[in-house]
This record gives sequence, C-alpha cells and structure tokens, in this order.
Amino acid sequence: MSIITDAHGKLLGAVQGHSMSEHKGGVEASVAFEPGHQVHQVEVDDDMDTITDPDVFQQRLKQHLTKP
Repeated sequence: MSIITDAHGKLLGAVQGHSMSEHKGGVEASVAFEPGHQVHQVEVDDDMDTITDPDVFQQRLKQHLTKP
C-alpha cells in the first residue's frame, strides 16, 4: 500500500499498491503531490481491505508509518 503524508507527517490518504500511475486501454493516469508530501510504500495486513470503519482504517495506516 502507498500511504501519503504531508510535509508535517499528517496522513492524507492511501492507495492500494505501490504504483502512482496506471496504463489501461491506451489511457495513462498518474497521481502527483505537492513538494514536501511523502509517499510511504509499506506492506499491510491482508485484512486492510475489509475494514469499513474510517477511524479504524486510519489508525491502522498510522501504525504502519511508525514501524521501524
């Protein structure tokens, strides 16, 4: 999973996978961020895609950011 934080370390969002671009059907799309934002590419638990509570999901993402 790719987790995006701002220049102050605040969690902004997450994307399944490690690619910030996609090529499909002759169309290319990509995601870019302001300078200072950081993309953290981490391995997450398999159950992350089953979490329906946004607060729990955010807390689990934050745990992955603090791992050494």
